Amino acid sequence: MTEPVRPEAPLPRPGGRAARAPDEAAAFGVLTGPQAGDLLSSVLGTTSARLDWRVEAVHHRPGDGVTVGYVVATRGPGHAGGSGAAAQATVEYVLASSSRSAPRDAPGVVVAHGPAGEVLVWRHPDDPVLPALRRACDPALLAYALPGDWPITSLELVGYRPLRRAVVRAERDGVTWFVKVLRPRDGHADDVVARHVLLGAAGVPVPRVAYASDDGLVVLEALAGTPLLDALVAGRAPALADVLEVVARFPQEALALPHRRPWSSRARAYAGALEVRPALAGRAHAVAAGVRAGLRSTDAGPVVPTHGDLHEGQLLVDDAGRVTGLLDVDTVGPGHLVDDVACLLAHVHAVHPSTPALGEVLRRWTDEARAFVDLEALRVRVAGVLLSLAAGAVPVGAEEPHTDSERLLTAAEAWLP
Repeated sequence: MTEPVRPEAPLPRPGGRAARAPDEAAAFGVLTGPQAGDLLSSVLGTTSARLDWRVEAVHHRPGDGVTVGYVVATRGPGHAGGSGAAAQATVEYVLASSSRSAPRDAPGVVVAHGPAGEVLVWRHPDDPVLPALRRACDPALLAYALPGDWPITSLELVGYRPLRRAVVRAERDGVTWFVKVLRPRDGHADDVVARHVLLGAAGVPVPRVAYASDDGLVVLEALAGTPLLDALVAGRAPALADVLEVVARFPQEALALPHRRPWSSRARAYAGALEVRPALAGRAHAVAAGVRAGLRSTDAGPVVPTHGDLHEGQLLVDDAGRVTGLLDVDTVGPGHLVDDVACLLAHVHAVHPSTPALGEVLRRWTDEARAFVDLEALRVRVAGVLLSLAAGAVPVGAEEPHTDSERLLTAAEAWLP
């Protein structure tokens, strides 16, 4: 079971409204269509070699552009793998992005011009915004950042949002560590470390920071516990109050952290991201309009310390359903509890059709939520989160059916009051 990954938060424009570049749908079409092969051949200098490629992942940040990852195999003359039909193929991961904010002068970046406008191309792991990614993916370079003396025995890239962040799982001396790669130019690594220290001191079960560096590398210890989703599927669903108890532990000092807009407040941008599928665009904008109207007319409750992106993937529990670990606290700050509850419910909704047990959890938690938040405010915000997930579920191929996006969009329509 998987759930869609929503597009990145849209860039702000003066006045606080999200900007969306007018050519993002065109860039999506070019970078995921046949023309991408010509771009890759030209940039990689393989015009005289056989090149096989496929789209591996698409990442969309409304207002900034589209980034596509490709698995590329080259064989024959014109590349380092040798010449002739018997030459072994060279396989690599290559990324192309129409991002307007990424630096053009970073090492290893090639700037190309074509139907998608200006496009940046680079080979993994030389992300132009994440300089620490190369050493995070190299056992020899990463070794000195991990506690212990033995060689690193396992290294796996478990999450990568190009130009934004990455997570690597590493094992050494039988101990598992998670390595976060963040953007150093934002001072984000220092901010993440400070949040872990603040929450840990308040008794919140967050990972211990074992190492951090100025280039954006942060090493976190792995926490004990069962992923909440696994517990839900196994029929060991805790009460909603038990899940929210970990958020209630957040110290009041978290109110001084920067405010992060909730997913539902970006509804218009996520509807715009669905314009790459014209059959869904009208419905998506109608949902966005309903969400925006609902945000104005419902009571969100008081401002309190919140997680900002609370869902089953961020929580670990023990056999009794008690939360033993809270992950990804980068978004912790002032907000409304109803947005944390909405995010949690929407993510369960996103995965539950394949598992009946999750449907029952969703119904029970929705009923229990009445004790914590206004139900009408909750419904609007669940619809907004589902819209963001629908935008993240758009398939990479233009001919592929948009089943998941349509299912999530239908669910968002049903949640609107």
